[in-house]
Amino acid sequence: MIPELTFDELASRYSLLCRATQNQPDTASTLIPVNEVLDKLNSLLKQDLLTLAREGSPDDFAEIYFALEQELERFREFCAFPTLAQKVVIGFGGAFSAGKSTLINTLLGEKLLAFEVDPTTSLPTYVLHGSEDSLCALNLFHQRVELSHAEFLSLTHDERIIYGSSVAGLLNAAFITRTNFPWSNLALIDTPGYSKPDGEFWSARTDEQLALAQLNASQVIVWVIAAKAGTISEDDIKFLAKLRPEIPRLVVVSRADQIPAKDISSVVEGIRKTLTERNLPVLDVIPISARKKLDFPIEPLMTYFQEWNQKGQELRFAYNFKRQFTRYARFLQDQQAHAKLHLNRLNKILTLADSPDIQQDAKELKDSALDELNRLKEIADKLQILRGQFFIQLKAIGDRVGIPLPEPDDIDLLDIQGFDLLGLLRKEREQRGLMSNDYRQHWRVLTTQATPSNLPNLLRRNPDYFMDSNSTLTQESAVQGVTQLLRQRSETSPFQNLLP
Repeated sequence: MIPELTFDELASRYSLLCRATQNQPDTASTLIPVNEVLDKLNSLLKQDLLTLAREGSPDDFAEIYFALEQELERFREFCAFPTLAQKVVIGFGGAFSAGKSTLINTLLGEKLLAFEVDPTTSLPTYVLHGSEDSLCALNLFHQRVELSHAEFLSLTHDERIIYGSSVAGLLNAAFITRTNFPWSNLALIDTPGYSKPDGEFWSARTDEQLALAQLNASQVIVWVIAAKAGTISEDDIKFLAKLRPEIPRLVVVSRADQIPAKDISSVVEGIRKTLTERNLPVLDVIPISARKKLDFPIEPLMTYFQEWNQKGQELRFAYNFKRQFTRYARFLQDQQAHAKLHLNRLNKILTLADSPDIQQDAKELKDSALDELNRLKEIADKLQILRGQFFIQLKAIGDRVGIPLPEPDDIDLLDIQGFDLLGLLRKEREQRGLMSNDYRQHWRVLTTQATPSNLPNLLRRNPDYFMDSNSTLTQESAVQGVTQLLRQRSETSPFQNLLP
């Protein structure tokens, strides 16, 4: 039952609802031309790409489309608040009620975020430094909505009980700027809990995929585990395994005062051991308590934040968009390769067959296979054109709001994490019974002449640097390994001792 509200309380809530449902921009808004181009991007996805998918698409197209849609939604947030483009985004993740909002409030020394936010109505909330204290949100129509601090704090799981409304369900994200925010180059984002809570008001709006998209777009992830849990849950482990492995992760055990002090060390070590065994490396596991800061000091965590504050921002919007388009393109390439193989087999049958009946059947099958090959090529050509249009529009938006968004090169999409090219070379020679080769001259050539743009041609001109006709190493593997070398080239590079 909704409590009886005063006239002023009802009027205030009605005003908030009106602002949250505003679908027309202010005539003075600088977002109007940007939103028009964003709508074109949205149309390319929701109309052109879906139409193309009906002609032929991979089995996981739904995942590709959802990833593109979520990335575009996040890109809208950055366009509405371009200051974010210059920040290193620290994503706070964890299960429902793990203590993410409490931890952020503890870090900032004030209650900016509501506690125990219900995932149905909670908002992804950015907190960052600004020239003035402000609080606003983007609604479902991509319009900015100014909020008072009291209005923002009311957007909790109790909102429907107290006011009979669910304003947060009309908003996509909130932005809080503070002049006293301690890190000029950081932005914190409080993400909704990925897990389903108990309660009648949960909906699919906040689910695992949404939390995944938000955290995968962060430069650093702070994963929060409630100390009362005693360990990291299997659900947490499964979720963490889906996040991009190259994103640094720091685990915080929140509300450490809620378990006996003698047990906290074993909890921390248990979490660290479990993550190591499950191949989920983390920077550290730190117990924190807002109530007993002397017993569980926040300084170790603050040290990490100071370090991240010195790093530069690396926007990955263009990379993430290109990655999904490439998934689609590779499916079409594989299908074309299969169709060509089928066509070649039919050509052999036609050449070897003596029976006119067999030749006629083979010819009909060949014509059908050729039609399929041409159909796949047509789809691939359409996808390439669509992708080109998408990135032209994306760059135009980036130029307008001051966010550089060039289309990434294909080589930048290679997954080179943990790739040990030198180890593979040595193992290959050992398996073939050959003496260990001295690769130093080859590394010298590559480290002085190679760049990501000329690397493939360099390898083709000098294939003996890495492989011969009997080698199981592929040119793609070589490209991956040397690309990693080029990116790691510095005084601390592990390859320096190999150079003459």
